[in-house]
Amino acid sequence: MIQFILSQTKKYSTLSILLATALLMSSCTFWHDTVSFGAAGRMPAAKTPVPKIEIDTNISVTTLFGGFVKSNKPYDIRAYHMDDTFTFDSAEFTNVTVTYADGTLDPGVAALKLPMRSPHTIHESYNSMGEEGVVVTKSRIIQAEFSGVISRDEPFTLLVKGRFIKSNGSIIPFVIKERYDPSRDKRTESWADFVSGC
Repeated sequence: MIQFILSQTKKYSTLSILLATALLMSSCTFWHDTVSFGAAGRMPAAKTPVPKIEIDTNISVTTLFGGFVKSNKPYDIRAYHMDDTFTFDSAEFTNVTVTYADGTLDPGVAALKLPMRSPHTIHESYNSMGEEGVVVTKSRIIQAEFSGVISRDEPFTLLVKGRFIKSNGSIIPFVIKERYDPSRDKRTESWADFVSGC
């Protein structure tokens, strides 16, 4: 009899904890105040390879139980190039500028140590092929990060110059010039919606 009572008590305790957690989570709210930057228009097709660019606005979340989701200045620029041909050994970035619509250059760029050389690393991706098992695909990836180079939530033009160095020593120069426009996300969101978007 005592064993039965203990098992029932444990069962109801677990249910109580789950119910309390569900009620607590449903009352948790997230307040968003984030910025993202999108390229304005399409960059003209390049005849030679160029790195892809991403703007990282350093988004932080105060807690997973509600709170603030916000972008944190200054923002970073990431450049990367996937090389499936195993041709490129590294990339050297020689010039990075961020120019706002009023002609002002972002001062964060002055702190960069250029030229910056980024060697390749091997990237592996895994794809399930059913009965055939898992197929591993390898490629080279070249990555660079320019930290703290965007300090304003305003449109800007990014100019990146550099060159790829191939495994045989030959050089392929590249130039990226692209305008970016900011968009702001200010909204509130429930815990369930926040978690479903992760």
